[in-house]
Amino acid sequence: MAIVDRVKSLLLSPQPTWAAIAAEPATAAGLYPGYLAWLAAIPALCGFIGMTLIGMGGLGATVRMPFLVGLANMVVSYVLSLAGIYVLSLIVNALAPRFGGTSA
Repeated sequence: MAIVDRVKSLLLSPQPTWAAIAAEPATAAGLYPGYLAWLAAIPALCGFIGMTLIGMGGLGATVRMPFLVGLANMVVSYVLSLAGIYVLSLIVNALAPRFGGTSA
């Protein structure tokens, strides 16, 4: 459960954790399956549970999404999260020289 420990340390003591992360050799190909794939699955899975199993309520009524629709929604949400992370990484890489950084 190294990823859980890493997230916990990022939340509780960010400065030393970021220093340790900066010292680790990392590639984009290694980050996707190691960290990003798992972290992007959390909101997709929570959305599936919330919309399909728990449902939305209001005025005394609860509305739940059908299981297969919720499953499709979860997959689309997961894929779009990974695609969004990739696009944001391209933007950050392009803007890095403007802020004194280096492009990868």
